[in-house]
Amino acid sequence: MEIPVTAGPWLVLGLVLGMLLPVLGALAVRARRRRPGTRAAAPPPPGPVVDDLPGFLESPPGSVPAPPLPDAGWPALSAPAPRPPATPVPPRDRSGSTGVLVAMAVTALLLIGAAAAVATARAPNPAGVGDRDARPERASTSPGPAPGSVSAELAFENVVLERHAVGVTVAAPTVRVTAADGRATAEVELETYNCLRDEAPEDPVAAGCSRSVTEYAQLSAPELAVRPDGDTLRVSGAFPTWREPFGSPPVATGRVYEFTVTAAPRDGRAGNGREAATGLLELGDERVGTRDDGASVITYGG
Repeated sequence: MEIPVTAGPWLVLGLVLGMLLPVLGALAVRARRRRPGTRAAAPPPPGPVVDDLPGFLESPPGSVPAPPLPDAGWPALSAPAPRPPATPVPPRDRSGSTGVLVAMAVTALLLIGAAAAVATARAPNPAGVGDRDARPERASTSPGPAPGSVSAELAFENVVLERHAVGVTVAAPTVRVTAADGRATAEVELETYNCLRDEAPEDPVAAGCSRSVTEYAQLSAPELAVRPDGDTLRVSGAFPTWREPFGSPPVATGRVYEFTVTAAPRDGRAGNGREAATGLLELGDERVGTRDDGASVITYGG
C-alpha cells in the first residue's frame, strides 16, 4: 500500500498525540486527586485533670447529693474569655510542578500542530513517487488528421521485455503514433505477464503465465526521433514507463525501454484517410510484427 507524501506530517502528529494524551490524562487525574478540600477542625486541647476523690467522699454512691449553695464570691464583671479561633487551612499553591507540566504539554501540542500544518502546506510532490508528474500529460492522437500528418495505431504480438534468472516478462504492446511537420508523439501500453519459459508465448494465458501490471509510456519530440521514409513512419526513443494503481495516482516503475516502431500501409501504398497497416517493433534483439486481426491502422491527413 502506498501512502501519499502529504500524509507524512499528519502521521507524525497522530503519533505524538497518541503519546501525549495518556500523559495529559495522568496529570489531570493527579491534579484532581490532590485538589484541596475542607479540613476537619482540630480537636480542642484537653482540660486540666480533676481529682474526683473529694466528691466521692462527700456523696458516696446511693446518697442524695445536697443542693448546691450559691457562691459567695464576687460576681464576674467581665465577659467570659472567647474561644481560640480555628486554625485556617492555607490555600493550595496552584503554581506547582503539575501546573507547569500541563502548560508544557499544551504548548508542545500547539507547536506540533502548527509545524504539521506548515509541512502539509509546503510538502513537495517528488516526481515519480505517487503523483501526476510520473505521467506526462497525454497528447491527443485521434482528434482527426491534420493536413500532411500521419497517425497510426498498432497492435503487436507478444515480445520479451525482460529476461530473468528464471523465466521472462512479456507483453503485447499497443502503440499510438502521431507525426506532423517532423515532430511526433508516441504512446505505448504494455499488458505484462511473467512466464516460466525462455521465449514469449503466443498466448500467455493459455501458456500458464501469471498476469502482472499494465505499464504505460509516452514520449514526444525531441526525445522521440522521427524518420519518415516515403509512406513509412519510423519513430524511436527511450520510453520510461509508469503504472496506474487502482484508485491511486500514477507511479513510475523505474524501467525504460528503447523502442523503435515502424508503421506502413498494408498494401504498400499511401492513400488519403484511414487504411489497414502493418508494423514492426524492435527492442534490443527482439523483433515482433503486428497481429493479423486487423486492429492496426494508419491514417494520412489530406
